[in-house]
Amino acid sequence: MVGNDMKAFLRDTRGVTVIFGTLLLILITIIAASSVAFMISTAQKQAMDLESHKTSVENENLKIVYIMPTGDGSTLESIDLKILNLNIEDSYISSISVNGGYFLHFKAYESSDVFDTYRNYPAVYSANHRLKIPATKSKTVHLNFSDITVEGTETIDTSAWTNNSIDFTYSLEKHPWPAYGEVTYDYYVNYLSNGTECIETGNFSIDDDERQITFFGSDFGGNLTNTTDYNISYTIDFTSYAGMAPYGNEALKVEIITSYINVFKELFTPPMPVAEVQFKVEYLQDGNGTQTPHSYLILDASDSTDADGFITSYKWAVWKDSGNGTVILYDYNLPGMVVRPMNIDPYLDQNVTIDLLLTDDDGMVSRLSQVSGNLTIL
Repeated sequence: MVGNDMKAFLRDTRGVTVIFGTLLLILITIIAASSVAFMISTAQKQAMDLESHKTSVENENLKIVYIMPTGDGSTLESIDLKILNLNIEDSYISSISVNGGYFLHFKAYESSDVFDTYRNYPAVYSANHRLKIPATKSKTVHLNFSDITVEGTETIDTSAWTNNSIDFTYSLEKHPWPAYGEVTYDYYVNYLSNGTECIETGNFSIDDDERQITFFGSDFGGNLTNTTDYNISYTIDFTSYAGMAPYGNEALKVEIITSYINVFKELFTPPMPVAEVQFKVEYLQDGNGTQTPHSYLILDASDSTDADGFITSYKWAVWKDSGNGTVILYDYNLPGMVVRPMNIDPYLDQNVTIDLLLTDDDGMVSRLSQVSGNLTIL
């Protein structure tokens, strides 16, 4: 094929449209197949994620294994809860409710008497800062019925402020926002040498966003100098419990809400103290063979009950009001279900008062004085 025949062949486009259309159709088919495959892959991943989430929700299992309420004898001040995670995955607590009132903020223990810390401050947990219960482990939570107050302090070193006439800016390492977010807080700046509070107006300002304090130089009206360091203290208040604190002898309905919106409920009923007093007389024989009657008390708590478990501890307190404003203590924390207080003659001693403290297997406590009142031997 030469000459004009070659030129004619190259100018012949009768089959190009068909070939182009075929290639375009193949390309469209490939793209469509790829899109379908991507959609199927995405749907499969979403289904797998949904199934995994469903499994995690179903397998989550928390249990309160210990509860320790404390109070002043009338209302509760705080509750410690030991929460056990029975699952092989971590759980995160969003909120805790006691008797219908929610704890907006609470703390937890790192060890037996030390609270968790977070960025140089005690950790305060909430729905925005959830507490982790590690897989197969436990965590003890501290629930305070009054508001939580956190304090911090740091020294402002002015050694780098070499010229009092110009401003001096210092980065605050214990500024509370890194630990708690943009919370409202109070602060005081004092002279480190004598503790006198510094007047803020015209002397310094704090930039919360930058976590910095700036002392104004004398050229800008400031009166503070670099001849001493300064101390800044912070106070942050958190609303803890949204409700009324329960009474000391009140049953406690605890609900734990997790990040999976699972709710774990448990009802803790304090034991019911029942005390019985018996007078006994025995005859003691002296060296001459003379029998002398001796009376004593028997305190019996065997009729006490615990509706949701069993009683683990019985402790009695026995004392006498002498009538002149003093108290004679016979026994305090006398252990046992049935006990015999020493040094008391029920026929001679008067105004003897008896109280009984019970503890059950959940850690709930109850006092006879709070339930039915003390027993008194007149």
